[in-house]
Amino acid sequence: MSEDRLEALEKEIGALKAIVSKQKDLLAKTGQQVLSLQVKNTKQQLDAIPPPPSLTPAIDTSDFATNEDLVQLVGELQGQLDILEEKSVLRGINVRQDNDDDLIVPLPNVDGDLPSSDVFTKTVAEFKAISDDTLIELCRFYQLLPQTAELEARIQAFVDGEISKEELDRKDDFHPPAHDYTQEQLNGYFKDLAEFLGVSHLKREA
Repeated sequence: MSEDRLEALEKEIGALKAIVSKQKDLLAKTGQQVLSLQVKNTKQQLDAIPPPPSLTPAIDTSDFATNEDLVQLVGELQGQLDILEEKSVLRGINVRQDNDDDLIVPLPNVDGDLPSSDVFTKTVAEFKAISDDTLIELCRFYQLLPQTAELEARIQAFVDGEISKEELDRKDDFHPPAHDYTQEQLNGYFKDLAEFLGVSHLKREA
């Protein structure tokens, strides 16, 4: 990749980060305002409750959100916003990758983890020629496989004698290999993965 191309990408990344940062700040402020309003409303509701008679049991306030709960919620929302910001920036890079030697950058999954460099396809050419096994592994990493699809593949593996009844029941110990999926399913998963990474313009090689 030429130096001009790298410099252009760096400028584009900077512009994207600035836009997403503004959006993140706006979302964070909105979230804080909503939480503040909820706290205020909860306090008003509590203040409006008349004192109970002496024989009436005390009101159980354990279900009301505490300040610690709200602080934790804000922290979790901030973490999700950071992941969304990173994904948005990285997709903005990938969407411009067209040439076979252009690099595709990996995105984090829902836990913020990145796929192994040994598994992730590094270039446009590698992605278009992705193997069925790698495709399924990446789709599983990004949680793009429907639960019903894995269940159907597991049952098919059992019917074909590839796994035992005990292995069929141990769901966490066995993940169906690519050949247990139909070609139509694999083609659909490729489209889902391409869209997730921001390279939906790329077509898989036959």
